Amino acid sequence: MIRKSDQLYQTAAEKAYEAISEKIISGEYEPGKRLVRRQLAQELGMSAIPILEAMKRLEQDGLIEYRAHWGSIVTIPTIERVMDMFTMREALECQVARILAVKATEEQQEQLLSLAKELDKIRYEATDTEAITHLHIKLHLEMAEFTGFPSLLAGLQKNNFQWLIFNATRSRRLRANIQPYWHESLLKQIFQHDPDHAEKKMREHIYDAYNPILEDLQQIH
Repeated sequence: MIRKSDQLYQTAAEKAYEAISEKIISGEYEPGKRLVRRQLAQELGMSAIPILEAMKRLEQDGLIEYRAHWGSIVTIPTIERVMDMFTMREALECQVARILAVKATEEQQEQLLSLAKELDKIRYEATDTEAITHLHIKLHLEMAEFTGFPSLLAGLQKNNFQWLIFNATRSRRLRANIQPYWHESLLKQIFQHDPDHAEKKMREHIYDAYNPILEDLQQIH
Protein backbone atom coordinates (compact mmCIF):
# COMPACT_ATOMS: atom_id res chain seq x y z
CA MET A 1 0.00 0.00 0.00
CA ILE A 2 1.49 3.35 -1.04
CA ARG A 3 1.24 6.15 1.48
CA LYS A 4 -0.55 9.35 0.52
CA SER A 5 2.62 11.36 1.18
CA ASP A 6 4.39 9.33 -1.53
CA GLN A 7 1.73 9.67 -4.21
CA LEU A 8 3.21 12.90 -5.62
CA TYR A 9 6.37 10.97 -6.51
CA GLN A 10 4.69 8.01 -8.20
CA THR A 11 5.43 7.14 -11.81
CA ALA A 12 2.55 6.37 -14.17
CA ALA A 13 3.33 2.65 -13.83
CA GLU A 14 3.20 2.88 -10.04
CA LYS A 15 -0.13 4.70 -10.20
CA ALA A 16 -1.46 2.01 -12.53
CA TYR A 17 -0.24 -0.72 -10.21
CA GLU A 18 -1.86 0.95 -7.23
CA ALA A 19 -5.18 1.46 -9.01
CA ILE A 20 -5.41 -2.08 -10.39
CA SER A 21 -4.26 -3.74 -7.17
CA GLU A 22 -6.85 -1.77 -5.19
CA LYS A 23 -9.60 -3.05 -7.47
CA ILE A 24 -8.35 -6.62 -7.10
CA ILE A 25 -7.99 -6.48 -3.34
CA SER A 26 -11.39 -4.86 -2.82
CA GLY A 27 -13.05 -7.48 -5.00
CA GLU A 28 -14.13 -5.06 -7.74
CA TYR A 29 -12.01 -7.16 -10.07
CA GLU A 30 -13.10 -10.66 -9.10
CA PRO A 31 -10.89 -13.77 -9.27
CA GLY A 32 -10.76 -15.07 -12.83
CA LYS A 33 -11.62 -11.70 -14.41
CA ARG A 34 -9.76 -11.17 -17.66
CA LEU A 35 -7.63 -8.02 -17.67
CA VAL A 36 -7.14 -6.51 -21.12
CA ARG A 37 -4.41 -3.92 -21.38
CA ARG A 38 -6.27 -1.57 -23.76
CA GLN A 39 -9.42 -1.64 -21.62
CA LEU A 40 -7.42 -0.91 -18.48
CA ALA A 41 -5.65 1.96 -20.22
CA GLN A 42 -8.98 3.50 -21.23
CA GLU A 43 -10.47 2.97 -17.79
CA LEU A 44 -7.52 4.53 -15.96
CA GLY A 45 -6.89 7.25 -18.55
CA MET A 46 -3.33 6.12 -19.24
CA SER A 47 -1.28 4.87 -22.15
CA ALA A 48 -0.67 1.16 -22.61
CA ILE A 49 3.01 1.29 -21.59
CA PRO A 50 2.55 1.99 -17.84
CA ILE A 51 -0.30 -0.52 -17.80
CA LEU A 52 2.04 -3.18 -19.20
CA GLU A 53 4.69 -2.36 -16.57
CA ALA A 54 2.07 -2.50 -13.83
CA MET A 55 0.76 -5.85 -15.04
CA LYS A 56 4.26 -7.34 -15.02
CA ARG A 57 4.62 -6.31 -11.38
CA LEU A 58 1.13 -7.57 -10.51
CA GLU A 59 2.05 -10.94 -12.00
CA GLN A 60 5.30 -11.01 -10.01
CA ASP A 61 3.34 -10.25 -6.84
CA GLY A 62 0.85 -13.01 -7.58
CA LEU A 63 -2.22 -10.79 -7.93
CA ILE A 64 -2.69 -11.72 -11.59
CA GLU A 65 -1.61 -14.72 -13.65
CA TYR A 66 -1.10 -15.37 -17.36
CA ARG A 67 -2.94 -18.17 -19.12
CA ALA A 68 -2.16 -19.29 -22.65
CA HIS A 69 -4.81 -18.46 -25.27
CA TRP A 70 -6.62 -16.31 -22.72
CA GLY A 71 -4.27 -13.67 -21.39
CA SER A 72 -3.96 -12.14 -17.94
CA ILE A 73 -6.60 -12.83 -15.31
CA VAL A 74 -7.04 -11.98 -11.65
CA THR A 75 -5.49 -14.82 -9.70
CA ILE A 76 -7.95 -17.46 -8.54
CA PRO A 77 -7.24 -18.25 -4.85
CA THR A 78 -7.07 -21.97 -4.26
CA ILE A 79 -6.77 -23.52 -0.82
CA GLU A 80 -3.20 -24.57 -1.63
CA ARG A 81 -2.23 -21.07 -2.76
CA VAL A 82 -3.69 -19.42 0.34
CA MET A 83 -1.94 -21.95 2.58
CA ASP A 84 1.33 -21.12 0.84
CA MET A 85 0.81 -17.37 1.29
CA PHE A 86 -0.01 -17.77 4.97
CA THR A 87 3.04 -19.97 5.54
CA MET A 88 5.24 -17.17 4.23
CA ARG A 89 3.35 -14.54 6.20
CA GLU A 90 3.79 -16.61 9.36
CA ALA A 91 7.56 -16.83 8.84
CA LEU A 92 7.90 -13.10 8.14
CA GLU A 93 5.65 -11.73 10.87
CA CYS A 94 6.91 -14.08 13.57
CA GLN A 95 10.40 -12.79 12.84
CA VAL A 96 9.09 -9.22 12.98
CA ALA A 97 7.61 -9.95 16.43
CA ARG A 98 10.87 -11.42 17.69
CA ILE A 99 12.86 -8.38 16.59
CA LEU A 100 10.39 -5.82 17.95
CA ALA A 101 10.36 -7.64 21.29
CA VAL A 102 13.96 -6.64 21.90
CA LYS A 103 14.55 -3.48 19.85
CA ALA A 104 11.32 -1.46 19.55
CA THR A 105 11.86 2.00 21.01
CA GLU A 106 9.36 3.64 23.36
CA GLU A 107 8.37 6.02 20.57
CA GLN A 108 7.78 3.14 18.16
CA GLN A 109 5.78 1.25 20.78
CA GLU A 110 3.55 4.26 21.40
CA GLN A 111 3.01 4.81 17.68
CA LEU A 112 2.08 1.17 17.06
CA LEU A 113 -0.18 0.99 20.11
CA SER A 114 -2.00 4.13 18.96
CA LEU A 115 -2.64 2.52 15.56
CA ALA A 116 -3.73 -0.72 17.22
CA LYS A 117 -6.24 1.05 19.46
CA GLU A 118 -7.70 2.90 16.48
CA LEU A 119 -7.94 -0.33 14.49
CA ASP A 120 -9.57 -2.26 17.33
CA LYS A 121 -12.12 0.51 17.74
CA ILE A 122 -13.20 0.72 14.10
CA ARG A 123 -13.37 -3.08 13.77
CA TYR A 124 -16.43 -2.88 16.02
CA GLU A 125 -17.92 0.41 14.87
CA ALA A 126 -17.21 0.62 11.13
CA THR A 127 -18.94 -1.25 8.36
CA ASP A 128 -16.41 -0.34 5.67
CA THR A 129 -14.25 -3.45 5.36
CA GLU A 130 -11.86 -1.67 3.00
CA ALA A 131 -11.20 1.13 5.51
CA ILE A 132 -10.54 -1.40 8.25
CA THR A 133 -8.21 -3.30 5.94
CA HIS A 134 -6.14 -0.24 5.09
CA LEU A 135 -5.52 0.54 8.75
CA HIS A 136 -4.76 -3.13 9.41
CA ILE A 137 -2.21 -3.17 6.60
CA LYS A 138 -0.66 0.07 7.85
CA LEU A 139 -0.16 -1.38 11.33
CA HIS A 140 1.51 -4.59 10.19
CA LEU A 141 3.72 -2.90 7.61
CA GLU A 142 4.88 -0.31 10.14
CA MET A 143 5.75 -3.13 12.51
CA ALA A 144 7.91 -4.64 9.76
CA GLU A 145 9.43 -1.25 8.94
CA PHE A 146 10.39 -0.66 12.59
CA THR A 147 12.53 -3.81 12.62
CA GLY A 148 15.02 -1.93 10.47
CA PHE A 149 15.22 -4.79 7.97
CA PRO A 150 13.87 -3.76 4.54
CA SER A 151 13.71 -7.39 3.41
CA LEU A 152 10.98 -8.15 5.97
CA LEU A 153 8.89 -5.21 4.78
CA ALA A 154 9.44 -6.10 1.11
CA GLY A 155 8.63 -9.74 1.84
CA LEU A 156 5.24 -8.88 3.27
CA GLN A 157 4.44 -6.54 0.41
CA LYS A 158 5.23 -9.27 -2.12
CA ASN A 159 3.24 -11.94 -0.29
CA ASN A 160 -0.22 -10.83 -1.41
CA PHE A 161 -0.37 -9.37 2.09
CA GLN A 162 -3.04 -6.81 1.23
CA TRP A 163 -5.24 -9.48 -0.35
CA LEU A 164 -4.81 -11.73 2.68
CA ILE A 165 -5.67 -8.98 5.16
CA PHE A 166 -8.71 -7.81 3.21
CA ASN A 167 -10.17 -11.29 2.96
CA ALA A 168 -9.30 -12.15 6.56
CA THR A 169 -11.11 -9.01 7.68
CA ARG A 170 -14.13 -9.81 5.54
CA SER A 171 -14.25 -13.45 6.66
CA ARG A 172 -13.93 -12.60 10.34
CA ARG A 173 -16.60 -9.90 10.19
CA LEU A 174 -19.09 -12.55 9.07
CA ARG A 175 -18.56 -14.20 12.45
CA ALA A 176 -19.73 -12.89 15.80
CA ASN A 177 -16.65 -13.72 17.88
CA ILE A 178 -14.50 -10.70 17.05
CA GLN A 179 -12.05 -10.39 19.92
CA PRO A 180 -11.91 -7.05 21.76
CA TYR A 181 -8.57 -5.24 21.89
CA TRP A 182 -7.18 -7.86 19.49
CA HIS A 183 -4.26 -5.83 18.14
CA GLU A 184 -3.56 -3.77 21.25
CA SER A 185 -3.29 -6.97 23.27
CA LEU A 186 -0.98 -8.52 20.68
CA LEU A 187 1.42 -5.58 20.80
CA LYS A 188 1.50 -5.51 24.59
CA GLN A 189 2.47 -9.18 24.52
CA ILE A 190 5.20 -8.49 21.95
CA PHE A 191 6.63 -5.61 23.97
CA GLN A 192 7.35 -7.79 27.02
CA HIS A 193 10.96 -8.24 25.84
CA ASP A 194 10.59 -12.00 25.40
CA PRO A 195 11.19 -13.01 21.73
CA ASP A 196 9.85 -16.55 22.18
CA HIS A 197 6.65 -15.27 23.78
CA ALA A 198 6.29 -12.58 21.09
CA GLU A 199 6.64 -15.17 18.33
CA LYS A 200 4.04 -17.43 19.96
CA LYS A 201 1.49 -14.62 20.26
CA MET A 202 2.06 -13.47 16.68
CA ARG A 203 1.58 -17.01 15.40
CA GLU A 204 -1.73 -17.25 17.30
CA HIS A 205 -2.77 -13.91 15.82
CA ILE A 206 -1.99 -15.02 12.27
CA TYR A 207 -3.91 -18.27 12.56
CA ASP A 208 -6.86 -16.47 14.08
CA ALA A 209 -7.08 -14.67 10.72
CA TYR A 210 -6.09 -17.66 8.59
CA ASN A 211 -8.71 -20.12 9.80
CA PRO A 212 -11.80 -18.08 8.73
CA ILE A 213 -10.41 -17.67 5.19
CA LEU A 214 -9.65 -21.37 4.98
CA GLU A 215 -13.17 -22.25 6.17
CA ASP A 216 -14.70 -19.99 3.52
CA LEU A 217 -12.53 -21.47 0.75
CA GLN A 218 -13.36 -25.02 1.82
CA GLN A 219 -17.05 -24.23 1.45
CA ILE A 220 -16.43 -22.90 -2.08
CA HIS A 221 -14.30 -25.84 -3.16
